[in-house]
Amino acid sequence: MVIDILNKVFIFLLILCCLNVIRNVFFLIKNYIEKERFVLGKESLLILGISISYILLSLITGVKI
Repeated sequence: MVIDILNKVFIFLLILCCLNVIRNVFFLIKNYIEKERFVLGKESLLILGISISYILLSLITGVKI
């Protein structure tokens, strides 16, 4: 029972991480087309790094406990 709940939480986190990466890629492409500089703050950069590392970790090890 607890493991099922944890698996659902991990899948939810994986979806949120994917959305975060997609959002930043969208803004990067938008700024590239508009010939503007793409700037990330320290907090945004940290969250993006954590999201990318969690996605890569999930691809390597899987989502389940």
